[in-house]
Amino acid sequence: MSFEVEYFTLSATDATNEYVALGGIAVSPANVALDVIGGTAQALTGDYGADATSVRWDSAAYNLNGALAEADKIRVIYDRS
Repeated sequence: MSFEVEYFTLSATDATNEYVALGGIAVSPANVALDVIGGTAQALTGDYGADATSVRWDSAAYNLNGALAEADKIRVIYDRS
């Protein structure tokens, strides 16, 4: 297993759509971590959601919903297949 660390500077489209696509496939979406650069680590299912190919905060159920904007920076760490 190898871990992938990806950094994203959110575009206007990313901020509007409230998700980013991963560069690889997350083996275990339950182990995807997200940090807001200049902020804190976020909690999976409370602050954001993840599947095998993306990280999203597009639901009112997520605390990051509406909180991230264009030019914000995030770090995503996941186990890549």
